Amino acid sequence: MTSQPAKPYVTRLLSYVIASADMYYAEMEQRDVFLSCDEQGSFHIGGKMADGEPSTVIDIFEIFLEYALYCCSWAGGEEALYNMQDFGERFGRALAKQLENNLLLSKSRNSTSHMLRYIFETVDAHPAVENVDAGVRIIITDYPLEKAAERSGLWDVELAHYGINSMCQSLVRCLHPRVSLSTSSDARSEFIFTILTPSFA
Repeated sequence: MTSQPAKPYVTRLLSYVIASADMYYAEMEQRDVFLSCDEQGSFHIGGKMADGEPSTVIDIFEIFLEYALYCCSWAGGEEALYNMQDFGERFGRALAKQLENNLLLSKSRNSTSHMLRYIFETVDAHPAVENVDAGVRIIITDYPLEKAAERSGLWDVELAHYGINSMCQSLVRCLHPRVSLSTSSDARSEFIFTILTPSFA
Protein backbone atom coordinates (compact mmCIF):
# COMPACT_ATOMS: atom_id res chain seq x y z
CA MET A 1 0.00 0.00 0.00
CA THR A 2 1.45 3.37 -1.01
CA SER A 3 0.76 6.59 0.81
CA GLN A 4 -0.90 9.44 -1.02
CA PRO A 5 1.02 12.72 -1.32
CA ALA A 6 -0.08 15.39 1.11
CA LYS A 7 -2.45 17.99 -0.24
CA PRO A 8 -1.78 21.72 0.06
CA TYR A 9 -3.36 23.22 3.14
CA VAL A 10 -4.88 26.67 3.63
CA THR A 11 -6.64 27.99 6.75
CA ARG A 12 -7.73 31.37 8.08
CA LEU A 13 -5.99 32.39 11.31
CA LEU A 14 -7.81 35.64 12.17
CA SER A 15 -9.28 38.81 10.68
CA TYR A 16 -8.90 42.52 11.36
CA VAL A 17 -10.37 45.83 10.25
CA ILE A 18 -8.35 48.07 7.94
CA ALA A 19 -8.26 51.80 8.53
CA SER A 20 -7.99 53.92 5.41
CA ALA A 21 -5.37 56.66 5.27
CA ASP A 22 -8.12 58.84 3.77
CA MET A 23 -11.23 60.18 5.42
CA TYR A 24 -9.56 60.60 8.83
CA TYR A 25 -8.69 56.91 9.04
CA ALA A 26 -12.23 55.69 8.59
CA GLU A 27 -12.80 51.96 8.93
CA MET A 28 -13.17 50.65 5.38
CA GLU A 29 -12.40 47.00 4.85
CA GLN A 30 -11.58 43.72 6.54
CA ARG A 31 -8.54 41.59 5.88
CA ASP A 32 -8.22 37.88 6.57
CA VAL A 33 -4.90 36.44 7.71
CA PHE A 34 -4.27 32.97 6.37
CA LEU A 35 -1.71 30.21 6.67
CA SER A 36 -0.94 28.08 3.63
CA CYS A 37 1.24 25.02 3.41
CA ASP A 38 2.59 23.13 0.39
CA GLU A 39 3.15 19.40 -0.09
CA GLN A 40 6.63 19.62 1.44
CA GLY A 41 5.40 21.24 4.66
CA SER A 42 6.71 24.71 3.86
CA PHE A 43 4.30 27.36 5.07
CA HIS A 44 3.49 30.96 4.22
CA ILE A 45 1.57 33.61 6.16
CA GLY A 46 -0.31 36.31 4.28
CA GLY A 47 -3.24 38.67 4.50
CA LYS A 48 -5.95 39.03 1.87
CA MET A 49 -8.95 41.32 1.60
CA ALA A 50 -12.12 39.46 2.53
CA ASP A 51 -13.48 38.18 -0.80
CA GLY A 52 -10.56 39.91 -2.54
CA GLU A 53 -8.41 38.96 -5.50
CA PRO A 54 -5.01 37.28 -5.10
CA SER A 55 -3.42 40.63 -5.97
CA THR A 56 -4.57 41.96 -2.58
CA VAL A 57 -2.31 39.55 -0.66
CA ILE A 58 0.22 41.18 1.70
CA ASP A 59 2.99 39.63 3.79
CA ILE A 60 3.29 39.33 7.55
CA PHE A 61 5.18 42.61 7.98
CA GLU A 62 2.61 44.57 6.01
CA ILE A 63 -0.11 42.94 8.14
CA PHE A 64 1.42 44.39 11.31
CA LEU A 65 2.04 47.78 9.71
CA GLU A 66 -1.56 47.89 8.54
CA TYR A 67 -2.86 46.92 11.97
CA ALA A 68 -0.65 49.61 13.52
CA LEU A 69 -2.42 52.17 11.33
CA TYR A 70 -5.75 50.84 12.56
CA CYS A 71 -4.67 51.09 16.21
CA CYS A 72 -3.46 54.66 15.75
CA SER A 73 -6.68 55.64 13.96
CA TRP A 74 -8.73 55.46 17.16
CA ALA A 75 -6.35 54.90 20.08
CA GLY A 76 -3.19 56.56 21.28
CA GLY A 77 -0.21 55.78 23.45
CA GLU A 78 -0.72 52.93 25.88
CA GLU A 79 -4.07 51.89 24.42
CA ALA A 80 -2.53 51.44 20.97
CA LEU A 81 0.26 49.33 22.51
CA TYR A 82 -2.29 47.25 24.44
CA ASN A 83 -4.33 46.53 21.31
CA MET A 84 -1.25 45.73 19.24
CA GLN A 85 -0.03 43.33 21.93
CA ASP A 86 -3.44 41.65 22.02
CA PHE A 87 -3.40 41.28 18.22
CA GLY A 88 0.12 39.83 18.25
CA GLU A 89 -0.73 37.36 21.00
CA ARG A 90 -3.90 36.19 19.23
CA PHE A 91 -1.91 35.82 16.03
CA GLY A 92 0.73 33.72 17.81
CA ARG A 93 -1.85 31.47 19.48
CA ALA A 94 -3.71 30.88 16.22
CA LEU A 95 -0.48 30.02 14.42
CA ALA A 96 0.63 27.71 17.24
CA LYS A 97 -2.68 25.85 17.09
CA GLN A 98 -2.19 25.12 13.39
CA LEU A 99 1.43 24.08 13.90
CA GLU A 100 0.31 21.68 16.62
CA ASN A 101 -2.66 20.17 14.81
CA ASN A 102 -1.50 19.81 11.21
CA LEU A 103 0.96 17.08 10.30
CA LEU A 104 2.18 18.96 7.23
CA LEU A 105 3.31 21.79 9.47
CA SER A 106 4.73 19.68 12.29
CA LYS A 107 8.32 19.76 11.05
CA SER A 108 8.36 23.49 11.64
CA ARG A 109 7.97 22.81 15.36
CA ASN A 110 11.21 20.83 15.65
CA SER A 111 12.98 23.71 17.33
CA THR A 112 12.14 27.22 18.39
CA SER A 113 15.03 28.68 16.40
CA HIS A 114 14.04 26.84 13.22
CA MET A 115 10.45 28.01 13.56
CA LEU A 116 11.35 31.68 14.08
CA ARG A 117 13.97 31.66 11.34
CA TYR A 118 11.49 30.20 8.91
CA ILE A 119 8.84 32.85 9.63
CA PHE A 120 11.34 35.55 8.65
CA GLU A 121 12.70 33.61 5.69
CA THR A 122 9.21 33.48 4.16
CA VAL A 123 9.52 37.24 3.56
CA ASP A 124 13.08 37.05 2.20
CA ALA A 125 14.77 38.09 5.43
CA HIS A 126 18.05 36.36 6.20
CA PRO A 127 18.38 35.50 9.89
CA ALA A 128 21.81 34.79 11.33
CA VAL A 129 22.13 32.38 14.27
CA GLU A 130 24.68 32.68 17.07
CA ASN A 131 25.25 30.27 19.93
CA VAL A 132 24.97 31.79 23.41
CA ASP A 133 25.08 30.29 26.89
CA ALA A 134 22.20 27.79 27.20
CA GLY A 135 20.65 28.80 23.92
CA VAL A 136 20.85 30.65 20.62
CA ARG A 137 20.40 34.19 19.34
CA ILE A 138 18.66 34.97 16.05
CA ILE A 139 19.54 38.29 14.44
CA ILE A 140 17.72 39.77 11.45
CA THR A 141 19.72 42.77 10.24
CA ASP A 142 18.41 43.26 6.69
CA TYR A 143 15.52 45.40 7.95
CA PRO A 144 12.51 43.54 6.53
CA LEU A 145 10.04 45.68 8.46
CA GLU A 146 11.52 48.93 7.15
CA LYS A 147 11.47 47.54 3.61
CA ALA A 148 7.80 46.63 4.04
CA ALA A 149 7.08 50.14 5.34
CA GLU A 150 8.74 51.70 2.30
CA ARG A 151 6.87 49.35 -0.03
CA SER A 152 3.47 49.91 1.56
CA GLY A 153 3.72 53.55 2.64
CA LEU A 154 2.76 52.56 6.21
CA TRP A 155 5.32 53.97 8.62
CA ASP A 156 4.40 53.07 12.21
CA VAL A 157 7.37 50.73 12.35
CA GLU A 158 7.86 50.85 16.12
CA LEU A 159 4.29 49.75 16.89
CA ALA A 160 4.43 47.03 14.22
CA HIS A 161 7.76 45.82 15.66
CA TYR A 162 6.09 45.57 19.08
CA GLY A 163 3.29 43.46 17.61
CA ILE A 164 5.66 41.08 15.82
CA ASN A 165 7.63 40.59 19.04
CA SER A 166 4.34 39.83 20.86
CA MET A 167 3.36 37.31 18.18
CA CYS A 168 6.71 35.49 18.41
CA GLN A 169 6.59 35.36 22.22
CA SER A 170 3.02 34.05 22.19
CA LEU A 171 3.88 31.41 19.59
CA VAL A 172 6.87 30.18 21.59
CA ARG A 173 4.90 30.14 24.88
CA CYS A 174 2.24 27.93 23.28
CA LEU A 175 4.55 25.47 21.53
CA HIS A 176 7.60 25.41 23.82
CA PRO A 177 6.50 26.65 27.27
CA ARG A 178 9.82 25.75 28.92
CA VAL A 179 11.76 27.93 26.51
CA SER A 180 12.47 31.57 27.37
CA LEU A 181 12.35 34.05 24.48
CA SER A 182 13.60 37.62 24.86
CA THR A 183 13.24 40.17 22.08
CA SER A 184 15.03 43.31 21.01
CA SER A 185 13.69 46.74 21.86
CA ASP A 186 10.91 47.90 19.57
CA ALA A 187 12.91 51.08 18.93
CA ARG A 188 15.69 49.09 17.24
CA SER A 189 15.83 48.75 13.47
CA GLU A 190 16.64 45.04 13.49
CA PHE A 191 15.03 42.04 15.19
CA ILE A 192 17.02 40.12 17.80
CA PHE A 193 15.59 37.05 19.54
CA THR A 194 17.44 35.27 22.33
CA ILE A 195 16.22 31.74 23.01
CA LEU A 196 17.21 30.16 26.30
CA THR A 197 16.41 26.52 27.02
CA PRO A 198 16.58 25.44 30.69
CA SER A 199 18.92 22.59 31.52
CA PHE A 200 17.82 19.90 33.92
CA ALA A 201 20.22 17.84 36.01
